[in-house]
Amino acid sequence: MRKLIAKLSDGGRLRYTPTQLWYAAARNRTPKGGVAYGCVAAFLVVLTSFILLVVSGASGFDPEVVRPAVVVGMSLLALALLLTVRGSRRAKRTGTVNVPMPLDRFRTSVIDRWTAVHSRPTGLSDEGSVPFPVRPGDGTPRLVLLCPDPAVLACLALNGVHTTHSVALAQSLDQLGNISTGSTGSTRSTGADGAGVVGIVLHDASPAGLAFASAARAALGERVVVAGMLPRTVMDKDNAVRLRKPLARGDLDAIRASSSALTAAEADWLTRGWWSPLAAVPPVKLLAVVARAVDRAEGLADPDRGHAQQVGFLTWPTAS
Repeated sequence: MRKLIAKLSDGGRLRYTPTQLWYAAARNRTPKGGVAYGCVAAFLVVLTSFILLVVSGASGFDPEVVRPAVVVGMSLLALALLLTVRGSRRAKRTGTVNVPMPLDRFRTSVIDRWTAVHSRPTGLSDEGSVPFPVRPGDGTPRLVLLCPDPAVLACLALNGVHTTHSVALAQSLDQLGNISTGSTGSTRSTGADGAGVVGIVLHDASPAGLAFASAARAALGERVVVAGMLPRTVMDKDNAVRLRKPLARGDLDAIRASSSALTAAEADWLTRGWWSPLAAVPPVKLLAVVARAVDRAEGLADPDRGHAQQVGFLTWPTAS
């Protein structure tokens, strides 16, 4: 727990949410998608052997009884083991994979218990304490950052991203209508569809995340920087938090609509129900991603800055 607190807070420098702590505690502890069918197979072997022994003993080990009992028992055992193997393979392909401990239980059994015995974890703040949208202090953001995950937005707000980068933090496109921005050089109130806004989009590596990014692109047009997670960043990493659940209605459509941005392996990974939460990304990495996205978004808001970013800057010449 101390190591998790130190890592998430970057040595006490950053703030984080209970959801982020929950995912950090689950890292390397989530199931891999299989089921302990080996135990089931062993149990079936032991049970069959016991039944055959009882039957044989009851008959006085009469060959006329033992022989057909063994044939029947072995046949049933073979069939049961075959079904067990098939079930195991199916579970590895489609079984649900969740964090072992539910979030509400983690709050009470781990966070509350730790607080009672030691003290409140350094840097921990509840996401419910942050109302959205969040605006910078002057009330006139240059950019808008959209993310459907309240834990991620709360982490950004708690660490002052809205002030540092003059960014408004919103959960949905609907919240854009009440945000005034100065992204085009003059303060203006955006329409309900976000027209005129230069936006940054963060999302999970999931069909729902891809659908959220597509909706933002449709509303903001070319004035959007999508900095969300793609499956390629987590699907082959052992220490990533990878979960699996049945596909919801519209998930396959979202995967097909994003096929141009996905490899065949990524699309297959998503189609099999796998996903990874953005809230599992440590705050220090999350803030670095946002900082890079802000640089790109400012290039969209300011054509001169964007051109300079493409050209780059000369370094002072040195002797070879």
